[in-house]
Amino acid sequence: MYLNVTPMAQEKLQSKIGNANVKILLDFDDGVGAFSRVGVCSLDSVFRILLVDPDVDSHDYDEKLETNMGPFLYKGYSKIYMDEKMTLELNDKTQMLRLKGSNAGELTAAVNVEHLEVNV
Repeated sequence: MYLNVTPMAQEKLQSKIGNANVKILLDFDDGVGAFSRVGVCSLDSVFRILLVDPDVDSHDYDEKLETNMGPFLYKGYSKIYMDEKMTLELNDKTQMLRLKGSNAGELTAAVNVEHLEVNV
């Protein structure tokens, strides 16, 4: 699998990262894991990008997704919701990041980017 991050999306992500040393997680927020905010009964499962300290326990994110920005980690079982080739782009109208798949089309219309401050 591969994720192409367009130049405009890279700019937006880099503005959130700044000079911080972070691990980038492509999170399918489905109620699983320490970083989830979704309740188990929710049907609002979407992708988001989490920026976490490299030392934070992220064992749920057990697979590596290659991107043109370097590797993003993701929960292996969430691969069924992804395409082999994906694009993260900036929506010109909303200025939000959008995740698209080469086969499925839009996977998440508004990908939130969250810098999580958690106890290491």
